Amino acid sequence: MKFRTCLLAVTAIVFITAGCENEEACLSNQHSVQAGFFSAWSQTDKDSTLNEVSLFGLEREDSIYTRESLSELFIPLDFERDTVSFAVVARTMKDTLRIAYQKELDFISRDCGYIFSFQIDTVWHSNAFIDSVAIEYTDIKYGETVENIKLYIY
Repeated sequence: MKFRTCLLAVTAIVFITAGCENEEACLSNQHSVQAGFFSAWSQTDKDSTLNEVSLFGLEREDSIYTRESLSELFIPLDFERDTVSFAVVARTMKDTLRIAYQKELDFISRDCGYIFSFQIDTVWHSNAFIDSVAIEYTDIKYGETVENIKLYIY
């Protein structure tokens, strides 16, 4: 009888742990354009840091960053639209970034379900302190952490 109870308990534990997937993988979904700041004056790509940077969505009410020193930005995308627009403010200068993208629904697993993958089409910007923008990696996929765009600043 003890053997049967022990076997039943071990079997239950095996099934419970085998059925669990890593929830962290489901929650690590990244839906942000990763943008780095680079000097427009340098011959090679040289990381730059901007002081007192704020980032807020033009169609949103809240800010992403408020007066922070940053060398990169994480710009969230909208699941319901195909463009996002953000104001990037550095001290007294203000630029606008507008990112157009395509989205596709991808199946991850039965536990995680579906997630969106994005592909950047175009990035428009104003010229207060952003000189130019280079799209380095167009795809924004599940779990990736790569720099998508480079913002060359004066």
